[in-house]
Amino acid sequence: MQILALVLCALAVSTSASKIAIFTPQHSSSQVIYNKRVAEELAKAGHDVTLILLKNVMATHSPVHVHPNVTVWNIDAAAQSTRNMNTKLRDRTFTDIPIWDLRTLTSYRRFSDVFVSSCEKIVQNNEFLKRLTDARFDVAFAHMYDFCPIGLIHYAKIPTWIWLNSGVLNDLVAHDVGVHSPSSYVPAMMVDASDAMSFGERLKSQVARFLFTQLYPWSVADPETELFRKHIDPQFPDLRELGKQCPLVMVNSNELYDLPRPILHKVVYIGGIGMKKVDAKPLEAEFKELVETAEKVVLMSFGSVAHAPDMPNSWKKAFMGAFAKFPDVKFIVRYAADDLKDVASKNVHFSEWIPQSDLLQHPKTAAFITHGGYNSLQEAIIAGKPLITIPLFGDQPRNARIAQKHGIGYLITKAEVTEENLVKALKAVLTEEKYSVAAKHGIGYLITKAEVTEENLVKALKAVLTEEKYSMAAVRLRYMLEKKPIAPETLLTRWTEFLVEFKTLDNLVPHGTKLGFVQYHNIDVMIAIVSVLGALLFILFKFLQMSYRCVLFVVRNGRKLKEN
Repeated sequence: MQILALVLCALAVSTSASKIAIFTPQHSSSQVIYNKRVAEELAKAGHDVTLILLKNVMATHSPVHVHPNVTVWNIDAAAQSTRNMNTKLRDRTFTDIPIWDLRTLTSYRRFSDVFVSSCEKIVQNNEFLKRLTDARFDVAFAHMYDFCPIGLIHYAKIPTWIWLNSGVLNDLVAHDVGVHSPSSYVPAMMVDASDAMSFGERLKSQVARFLFTQLYPWSVADPETELFRKHIDPQFPDLRELGKQCPLVMVNSNELYDLPRPILHKVVYIGGIGMKKVDAKPLEAEFKELVETAEKVVLMSFGSVAHAPDMPNSWKKAFMGAFAKFPDVKFIVRYAADDLKDVASKNVHFSEWIPQSDLLQHPKTAAFITHGGYNSLQEAIIAGKPLITIPLFGDQPRNARIAQKHGIGYLITKAEVTEENLVKALKAVLTEEKYSVAAKHGIGYLITKAEVTEENLVKALKAVLTEEKYSMAAVRLRYMLEKKPIAPETLLTRWTEFLVEFKTLDNLVPHGTKLGFVQYHNIDVMIAIVSVLGALLFILFKFLQMSYRCVLFVVRNGRKLKEN
């Protein structure tokens, strides 16, 4: 009887399990880490998950270990045009380049070329296309920057799909699915601004969002559509139009710390997947010894794309000088070179790779110096640790403003990286209670590229390490996330299962997606209102004019009669 019950249970699980594909462009370790966390969570819920790694950049990233419950397909998608992308990116990582600079446009073009070149290699891989079709997936996840997976989903006849955003809601995704994004208080994804913006920031946000939503389809979606029509079917649908039909969008963020904005019911926030304390692994021997022998620990990492040894010598000097001023604090730095070992003080430890999420969850970790990548930001928030942010490129300036807004972070621009500013920031986040409480409810010190000097670094370190406000803010935000009514893991699995069952969610599609520019913005209505008001004012003016003339005529005639 017990055996029969077990068999029936197994059959019930197998019939409810779905086959899920997650397309993951492998242009950085952080992208892979986020997607593998999503995959592992779905696999934990009993689903058959396949992580399809599209290796589109010829670069060596830190290895990302995926749970054996998740099947991994490694697809060679590295084209010739991708060879020097990371090398070129290094040229602008640690320097301030205005958004209107030609180098910004060149970098953007090179980034979009990576996806197009990779897509061409993928659509010519007949073995992969057959394997994808034969797998008969029930649902697929597509990446927010690349339209090629959308075409692959359509080609393989996968019944339904989810647009997965690895950071905040992508401007183009929001535009295409009908999410209103007023530039007056919702900054564009790549603009250095919070929700309270000056006139210049609002102007920059308006222009940036318009250019992105117009240029990105032209440089990625349209060329990739032509590739499918060239290699697959001359009548293949437009990828942009397929994207607009997306039934569900998932965002790697959380309403409690993202900038408040208008949203739709079809947009689901799942930020924080795989980052909780229960997900933390025991520290390996090297890091375990470092932490156990330290009074306090501060982590420093610029992520998987930025190459820390490429930072200017003035920055290196500023960091080493600032760290030396905190002998009771152990600094664990992700740094893949040996040039600083002879000049660093004894409290600085270098490593090519660090278990970042696990270290952030350790009670002795007091703060985190970061570039402001969205995964890093969320890991610190969920661990309740205050930040010192030095944003380098992309969406990092906006992410840093999020930490600053919630009082959990100390921001230093690139131009302000000095020893003094670093010390001030560290003192603030390590001693001011408001930073840790906000980070645990709700966190950071931001340093821009131009501010990276020893003076600014010392200033930042002092703030983060000594000012109570930073730790208080961090603690408060962490507690809020722990008490959130519905966990992101639940939202991910339940909505995915719901979509597998119903395939399309037309009742969540706003009619605004079918309107043209004039109708959507009610320009014709405004013209009609202005026209009617104008006509009424004109009639009123003419009436008053005629009345005036009549009165004037009567008065003049009266005077003449008196005179006669």
